Amino acid sequence: MTLLDVARGAYVRLPLSTRAYVGRVLKHVPTSMKFGGTYRHWREQIAKSREDVAFVESYRRTQLSEVVDRALKNAPYYARTIGPLIGERRGGALMDPDVWSRLPALSRQTVLDHRLEMCTVPPETLDRASTDGSSGQPLSFLLDRNRSPIEYAFIHDAWSRAGFTAGDWRCVFRGFDLIDGEHRHLEREPALRELRVSVFHLNDETMASYLQEIRDGKIAFIHGYPSAIAIFAEYLIRKGLAPLSQIRGMFPISEKFYPHQRELIARAFDQARIVPFYGLSEKVAFAVERDGEPDTYEFNPLYGYTELVDDDGRPVTTPGTVGRIVSTGLLYKGMPLIRYDTRDVAELVEVPHVANGFKLVVRRMTPRRNSEYVVGKSGTLIPFAGLCVPIDDRDMTREIQFIQTTPGEIDLMIVTENGEQPDLSNYLQRMALRAAGDLSIHLKIVDQLPMSGRGKRKFIDQRLQVPHD
Repeated sequence: MTLLDVARGAYVRLPLSTRAYVGRVLKHVPTSMKFGGTYRHWREQIAKSREDVAFVESYRRTQLSEVVDRALKNAPYYARTIGPLIGERRGGALMDPDVWSRLPALSRQTVLDHRLEMCTVPPETLDRASTDGSSGQPLSFLLDRNRSPIEYAFIHDAWSRAGFTAGDWRCVFRGFDLIDGEHRHLEREPALRELRVSVFHLNDETMASYLQEIRDGKIAFIHGYPSAIAIFAEYLIRKGLAPLSQIRGMFPISEKFYPHQRELIARAFDQARIVPFYGLSEKVAFAVERDGEPDTYEFNPLYGYTELVDDDGRPVTTPGTVGRIVSTGLLYKGMPLIRYDTRDVAELVEVPHVANGFKLVVRRMTPRRNSEYVVGKSGTLIPFAGLCVPIDDRDMTREIQFIQTTPGEIDLMIVTENGEQPDLSNYLQRMALRAAGDLSIHLKIVDQLPMSGRGKRKFIDQRLQVPHD
């Protein structure tokens, strides 16, 4: 088993101080051993898919049939719900729109209610995972344990457009739990070659230390939340420190990447190739921005069977038409999600066909998580993505909302199952440590969350005047 096989498992669950020690040992392990044969296999498969359209066509048909077969055979939910709709159709017949569109789109609520019945293997052999709940409703589910080297193969293939290799260091702007030490706002993760910097401390003093670490480490690649990177970029420009030309690759993740952020980042990092990708915690779809076409994305056909559908669940086939992104993951079969409704929307550019290598191409995707900020006690803007979202151990959390009326103070409103009190003490303690006294979160259990006139619930009710980055 490689390091990446356990990167989201045993290794990251170690106590922070222990992980720091192990990381110092693992940094001496050759890159080929860290990433292993599974990683190399998928890098080869991805490269092959760009050259061999017949391979892609056969792969999609075979894998989709295998996902459905396993689900019908081993998952009671699918046997009960889609078995009667599919009948004996398999292989290429499943891709007939008249057949496939009969299957209902899988909602988050359905996954919440029936996830154990969706497993094709014993649930205890899978890892528990969760979304960030950016719509106000967090989602927990189960994933195969061998996913890390496969995920890195797809991500590194995308980043290779900027010259990135598996052995390169990156500066990472995300909401990390950092190792105890004199400087809690940053740490080096030698095993995964990451300089991790806190998005909770984006003031001039700490950003100056980030810059020094990037320079001293000769780091050439940055990835993380675009809202946080944009704040760093603005700092560099404002202080006359831009352009930072040593950065060759910029990899925004997890949030919608707005044009004004792209422009700001391009000014601050003039030699950086910007490579955004679209991914989901549920692991059903993966797309990379098309070269030379900002905000236009190509979905990888090896990763998922991805569709754009209208409000009736029918395929969108007319370019320029907007639809919902629905996808069936092809890689992880322990708890398959068949026709999972991501609730993200996009405009169709090209349907999958032979000439484009069976890639669905869309533009102007609107993901679930938008670029939002909260305000710390010091006035520092904190990208909301770094706060993550609490999922209690007993899955009682049903809906959530964050409200801010005072700098440094957040009310976390939670609707729970039967109004019970969830144990979120670990979450609240972790957030307090991350923010190092600059933000306090107050838990409040409520019966329901307020709705707008259109029936929508705000995920972040920010009542302070927050400047745009």
